[in-house]
Amino acid sequence: MTFILESTSSFNTQPNQSLEINTYKYEKSGFRIIFIDVPGPLCTTTIVVPTLSPNDKGLPHTLEHLIFCGSKNYPYRGYLDSLANRCLSTGTNAYTMEDNTGYTLVTAGAEGTINILPIFLDHVIQPTLRPYQFLTEIYHIDGTAKQKGVVYCEMASRENTEPDLLDLHLRMNLFQNKSTYSYECGGKTKDIKNLTNDEIIEYHKKFYDPSNISVIICGLIDKNKVLQSLEEVPELLCSHKDSSVVDIPAIEYPPFPVVENNLITETVHFPVSDDDVGSISYAWRGPALENLKDIIGLDVIFRYLYETSASPLCQRFIERKVPLASDVDFELKGTVDSSLLLIFSGVPYITEANKDQGEEAESENNDDDNNILDEMSISKDANDANTAEEYEIIDNLEDLFKPGVFFEKLMEIFKNFAENGFPNENMIKKTIDRHRIKIYEGLEEDPHEILTTYVIQDLLRYNFAVHSELHDAKHENATKPIIGTRNQIFNILNELESYPQEFWKNLIKKYITDAVTIEVLMVPDPDLANEQASKEIQDQEDRIKELGPEKLKRLDEELEKAIKDNEINIPQKVLDNMPPIPDVTKIPLFRGEATIKSILDEKEVKKQQITLNNNDLPSPVQLIKQYDLSRPFSFIQYVKTDTFFSQVKIYLNTVHIPEELRDYFVLFQEMLFCTPVEIPKELTKDNKPKLMSYQSVVENTSELCTSNEASLGIGNEIFHVSYLSETFVISASSERNKYNELCEWMMMILMFSKFNEERIISTAKNLLSQLTETKREGSEMLSAISTKIIAECNNDNSNTSLLNDLAISVFNQETFLQKIITFIKEGKTNEIIQNLEEIQKCILKSIEMIAKEADESKLSSIIYKKKEIVPGFVQLAMPYDYDHDPIQEFLACWDKCYKIYQNQLNSYSMEITSNVEINKKINYNNLYKITSTFPFPRKPFNINSIDEAHRSVMVPIAGLCTSFLIQYVESEVLSPMPNEDIYAVTILAELLTRTEGPLYTSIRGNGYAYDGSLCLYLWSGQLAFSLYDSSEPQKATMEFYQIIEEMNTEEGWAKICSDFHIDTAKASVVYKNVSSKSTASGVIYSYLRGALRGFVDSGEDILYNKYVQEVTSADLKRVYNKYYRQFLDPSKRFTVMTTIIGDATEHIREAFAHPDLSAYSALDKNHPEKYAIPFQENSMESLKIQYDPDNDDDIDKMSIYTQ
Repeated sequence: MTFILESTSSFNTQPNQSLEINTYKYEKSGFRIIFIDVPGPLCTTTIVVPTLSPNDKGLPHTLEHLIFCGSKNYPYRGYLDSLANRCLSTGTNAYTMEDNTGYTLVTAGAEGTINILPIFLDHVIQPTLRPYQFLTEIYHIDGTAKQKGVVYCEMASRENTEPDLLDLHLRMNLFQNKSTYSYECGGKTKDIKNLTNDEIIEYHKKFYDPSNISVIICGLIDKNKVLQSLEEVPELLCSHKDSSVVDIPAIEYPPFPVVENNLITETVHFPVSDDDVGSISYAWRGPALENLKDIIGLDVIFRYLYETSASPLCQRFIERKVPLASDVDFELKGTVDSSLLLIFSGVPYITEANKDQGEEAESENNDDDNNILDEMSISKDANDANTAEEYEIIDNLEDLFKPGVFFEKLMEIFKNFAENGFPNENMIKKTIDRHRIKIYEGLEEDPHEILTTYVIQDLLRYNFAVHSELHDAKHENATKPIIGTRNQIFNILNELESYPQEFWKNLIKKYITDAVTIEVLMVPDPDLANEQASKEIQDQEDRIKELGPEKLKRLDEELEKAIKDNEINIPQKVLDNMPPIPDVTKIPLFRGEATIKSILDEKEVKKQQITLNNNDLPSPVQLIKQYDLSRPFSFIQYVKTDTFFSQVKIYLNTVHIPEELRDYFVLFQEMLFCTPVEIPKELTKDNKPKLMSYQSVVENTSELCTSNEASLGIGNEIFHVSYLSETFVISASSERNKYNELCEWMMMILMFSKFNEERIISTAKNLLSQLTETKREGSEMLSAISTKIIAECNNDNSNTSLLNDLAISVFNQETFLQKIITFIKEGKTNEIIQNLEEIQKCILKSIEMIAKEADESKLSSIIYKKKEIVPGFVQLAMPYDYDHDPIQEFLACWDKCYKIYQNQLNSYSMEITSNVEINKKINYNNLYKITSTFPFPRKPFNINSIDEAHRSVMVPIAGLCTSFLIQYVESEVLSPMPNEDIYAVTILAELLTRTEGPLYTSIRGNGYAYDGSLCLYLWSGQLAFSLYDSSEPQKATMEFYQIIEEMNTEEGWAKICSDFHIDTAKASVVYKNVSSKSTASGVIYSYLRGALRGFVDSGEDILYNKYVQEVTSADLKRVYNKYYRQFLDPSKRFTVMTTIIGDATEHIREAFAHPDLSAYSALDKNHPEKYAIPFQENSMESLKIQYDPDNDDDIDKMSIYTQ
């Protein structure tokens, strides 16, 4: 045996679960393999190479890309990822950091990992690194003088964005331009073009010796089989180090210069479409990686200082009448000596153009100049409904981006803590408890990534630390790392509970107030965006003149040779020798089971459990009087799984909400959990009503809930919803022993929240700042534009989902939120509050009340016209060993609170009656369809609803350096269920999209875009082709059309959809299915998703994998003709693109309108119109939905419940 067991440790991922960590070392080198026994179906592998950046050429990043192009023993490009796909994975991947490069693989089950690891290591340790690979993958100039290359284009799209510029400049200042952390490990484009392949080869020799490499495997795997598979390739693991190669140095931190106020500040301009908001960020050097006590202590302090809207930093800068930022985020970064980063985003930037905003803000501030610092504690008097705005400091918004101004305000908070510490001992314990439970939550959600990161930090300390208190630094002559140091986290947290205030105060003094602070002011600059757009075109024109036609021709010829050389051409014999696809039935699936109970009839709830089989559901058509409809929901799904937490999700339908109120959804969802709550006397201990300030509400939520959210639909991103936007959702989770308390708190939030002017204006202004940042993102705006057009073009006013999508879109909310702020200034706050309260009443209406109102409204009611009511539903999830009935506990809590809520409404003269009273008033001759929520009714995408003028829309956005495109066609495969097409469409999309597959090689391989993919959106019934970060969107799209046309020939079909490729795609689809249920949250969501779609969940996993395996080539051909060829029909496709501004916009538009087909052999030259996309150019401003304050209809829309 050439591997020896070097060390063993363990880690507690839950209070009752300990995982073993075993480190093995190869005797003939320092190569290590570390096993972490994480339970579940997935096996993750990370090959860790400690690397350094000596400059901005991006050596570690460019090498990372070339690793995948072939190896000594497996020289064929695409072999590695084809093998990975067949090992039940979606392919290999990699990342590059400032101090390490990681190569990753995730497989369903362990067998695939064992098969691929030696081959993966061969690519990492013995890559081919051929010049032609460098040309296509890293950098080249094409025949049109454009600068290309996958890496070059990737960095060109990123390097001028606010996040990347901010990250780089924080590091440059923090490490004084004298450390690997000071450089752009991805590479700057100006330096990438001067990089050579020989430099990369030398870099590989220095860093990629087996003695410098470790492998981390998380999952249930046979260790002996892994070690044996590696021992069979001893030449791979033995050290190859050339004696002439200089040893890898330690990472030393240069001293800071002596600076005034211990502050180093820099102002950085970034290109963007507006100059409304920027960001201000701070950085400090933190404790060494092994100093866990200080690291955890700082994490706890910052959790207290910033995590909730009631925390000191949020109170001072965000939750104000005049916010100084819209968000604050903290990261303790695991550099060799850690770094502390504090980022304030959405900071208002005042210029001459928007100076009025600053003057108005100053006027608002002048109302009161009391200091908030004495109010830092988030523990507020429970009966004090006043908010922090009453104590606001006067802030001149024009000064915020002056060096040191924001810093002084921030230091007041830190100095206060350094002097006084936490508000009290109880707050220390609460914050530590919160921190502990959030770590447990993270370990349950993603144990593989978290535990891998913990181990990498131990490896980095060993490889790069100048000194280690654990005496395990290589540069102090240590021979092995101490692996698993983070297993002390929970012991340290327990210790810290008894530490005095002095410990916490001294931490802030040592690392913050007495230390050098780095400040980076990120200033939005629209002029810079225009300059950069023009400069790229000018530079290309200059290169054309400089190179001349002959040189350009030679460059183009050389590029063609390189592309040919890099084509995927794996011999059939090699493919035939690949190992068989692992047996799916042997994968250890994550446990879970689900049942659904109907609560339409109370007697049924007590005696009958209803499974997901649709045949067992109640009859869909019943007289109202036959059901108990006293609640807003009709079904409860109960999931049991291996979780540490209890989870409650309440979905309430919004179909009956007046259209005029829907604009308020965003404001409403963001205020719940962050607005005062008036607890009725029936729910207090002293039998007296109690008004909780919003700070107290936030504090109580933080103590009780592990996580919480109020939102429209599933996958809510504030201004966009993935699906099910016709429902309003309130969800939260807690420790299992707090389940009943959690239920009652959620009811209080939902039923007894109160809205006031201070919370409305603060929330509205912060939302506007977030909206501004959203509008700068090309990919996010792609979704927003698509959704807006689909919703606006749809004439079906009964399509609640589209009505809500349009109401919450950035184009509607920007004008709406501005109008909200105007209304408050005009003294119309009461109307806004009444509208928010009306939404609250509407979503809480029982089914019987909805039926009653529909019956009374008759012709004006959509519900009455359709004779259909869609109730809400609830999902509860609990650990397997929960020994009570969570459904009965939830219903008892709901009924108790709901009765109190109804009585309160009665006292406000709103008519709420019993079933009997309603039965007397309802016309029993009217039959209503009480629709089952499982499956949930839906309306798929209809291309005919989009008029010709909006079929192809292009929106230029200043600040973008690349384009983003999405093209939709109809693909309704979810109904009727079961639908045999669902599996074939999914497999074909995977076949075309997979790593090193047709789209990957023709689009990414040619440098036209960072990514090109196909995705099936089951819920909306859409099949979509998308481009991400595309430098040549028209050429990338033509490559896609070329593939679709090529598949229409016998030869093309045989090449693209061979049995080998079909089996490979099937394996990837099975992996994705298993991966989606690899954690407790994944299992819980999969049961809900399956029920909504109409699957019988109890057997979905088995049936899904079975049906995937049964798909044939003929099935793929059928769905190809039925769905995929629609992309070639202009009347059946809908395309949206966000792109760069300036002269390039017209070039792109013209290229799409009149495509050059000469380079595409499969495209039909006789019918070029099939491939032409006549984009209509729109500006962001033109897409806004406007409110006219002088228009009575618009005033009514803003406030329909005025008195």
